[in-house]
Order: sequence, then structure tokens, then C-alpha cells
Amino acid sequence: MNDTFFLDTDTGSVECQVITSLYSEKMKKYYLVYEYVHNESDEVYVSSYDPEDESNTLNDVSPEELEEVTKLLNEDM
Repeated sequence: MNDTFFLDTDTGSVECQVITSLYSEKMKKYYLVYEYVHNESDEVYVSSYDPEDESNTLNDVSPEELEEVTKLLNEDM
């Protein structure tokens, strides 16, 4: 996947690279896994989103959701 997007943050707009998107049956939500393009660290971010939302809002995830996303990612590997 080679999708990029810009995310507005407190410090300005940041270019992000999509790693993957997935759906959790357990949580009944869609998730986006991404990283900052011009970042020297290996940090990866996870947000939930609604594909029907035309504003493309990314939402914070709870620790339980993060655990579920991690589980789903590990199953795909």
C-alpha cells in the first residue's frame, strides 16, 4: 500500500504513510495503521475511522482497541 495523507497536529500538518487498514469484527470498527513520513523513529500510530464519514476524521483508540489491532496484525503475519 502506498497511500499517503496529511494529518493536522498541534505543530502543523504532517505527511503520513498508510501501513494498513483493517476492520475488527470484535470492535465493529475500522482502523488505520500509519507512520509519519519524515520521522526518524520507528513509531507507528493507530486511529479508528468511519469510512462513511466524508470529513475523514481519525479518532483516538482505547488501550483495549490497541490490543485488538495488535492481535489482528499479528494474525496477518
